[in-house]
Amino acid sequence: MVNLSEHERKAYELIQKHPEILNDREARAAVAAHHGMTEKTLRNRIGELRRFGLVTQEGTINSQGESTRREENIFLLWARRWFIIKNVAVVAVLSVIISLLMPKWYSSQAVILSSGAGRFNLLSAFANLPLNEFGFSPVNEDISSFISILQSRSVKENMVERFDLVERYGSRDVEYAMMEFEGNTELRVTDEGALAVAVLDREPEVAMKMVQEMLSQLDLINRRLSREQGKYNRQFLEERLEQTRVDLSSAEEELKLFQQKTGVVDILAQVTAQLEAYGQLHSQELQAYTELYSQRAQTEVQLNTVRATLTPDNPTIRHYEVLYSEQDKQLRSLSQKLDSELENLLLSSNGQNVESDDVQSSEGIWLSMASFPELGMRSVRLMREVEVQSKLLEILVPQYEQARMEESKNIPTVQVIDEPKVPLNKAKPKRMFIVLGAVFMATVFSTGYVLTEYHTRDLRKRLGSA
Repeated sequence: MVNLSEHERKAYELIQKHPEILNDREARAAVAAHHGMTEKTLRNRIGELRRFGLVTQEGTINSQGESTRREENIFLLWARRWFIIKNVAVVAVLSVIISLLMPKWYSSQAVILSSGAGRFNLLSAFANLPLNEFGFSPVNEDISSFISILQSRSVKENMVERFDLVERYGSRDVEYAMMEFEGNTELRVTDEGALAVAVLDREPEVAMKMVQEMLSQLDLINRRLSREQGKYNRQFLEERLEQTRVDLSSAEEELKLFQQKTGVVDILAQVTAQLEAYGQLHSQELQAYTELYSQRAQTEVQLNTVRATLTPDNPTIRHYEVLYSEQDKQLRSLSQKLDSELENLLLSSNGQNVESDDVQSSEGIWLSMASFPELGMRSVRLMREVEVQSKLLEILVPQYEQARMEESKNIPTVQVIDEPKVPLNKAKPKRMFIVLGAVFMATVFSTGYVLTEYHTRDLRKRLGSA
């Protein structure tokens, strides 16, 4: 049976026993007096039963009143349908009026790419690797830099000052104007890797001008950062190049003094017969040593460059530190191996140890086997040092010249694919969604109110009588 209160259940039972009280006032008054209530009270109870659909307007008892809770709720909603319809209609009309009164906002958008000019991209060597499969972000490094620049405080402050956004937005101060401007700005990376920049404003022309100003500020700041990076790179290479020249000059001077003192010009050519087998092996290992030394020099240049341009916690710095350490370890190992092999071979060929520090040949350029190990070791080391410094100089000179050109050029660093245009259609408010959302919420709240008001009336009566 329907969830009735005690008084409603009593009235329902009286109707079943005395159906005439539905339409006969005198009979209703007599029955009410017999059961200790007034005719008005009984009439009100009957009215509530009719409102709940338990009693028909014709005065008969509705046999379908005894139903499940779901059927009871459906029947209750149908009985109060006009209340719900009125509320929904009023809310729908108000939402239409409010949406029509809301100001229109227009969005202007530009799509940009990085030109790559003036940028020292350390990850360019890994461009062909599928880094996104290993958890790395597929967003281009330059695009990430563009987003950081556009979200920086300097750009926001410039936009607030340039377009007087404190007055335009009605903000309390510059901070609130910047937050509101940030809310009206959208930075989105497209599937193709481009950057879409969109700005909302009440005036279409102003929205377009704002996007143009943001692109101008982006290019200006990015050029300045590129020039600074080029400057740091050039300064480091310049210092390293000067040091290499000094080292090369010192190595050449030591080699000249050694040759003048000992008469040894090319010790390998002078003892070809004895060291032909060693010469081939030594040449290969010497080449490997030289290449490894040049690689370590390149790694040192890259490591110092990233230390000057990136943050200390950047993983790129750790990568080059590990690479430099491993190359240095291999270089020391190879150097010791070369020295050890040469010394062992020379001593084994002579059959004795060398005790003299400065062994002078008694026959001019012809070397005795007794003097060969010491002179050969010193000669090879000096020649190797000259060759290494020469190779390092060959590497640094073109890099230094390139850094000078990178520092001096001042070309645009942003490529605009889609120029910002004056928007023709509004971006918001979305009136249809506003009205549909308001109608939906009004329906939900009206239905909830009807069901709550019905199922809590006993509790409200007890609270009212307490």
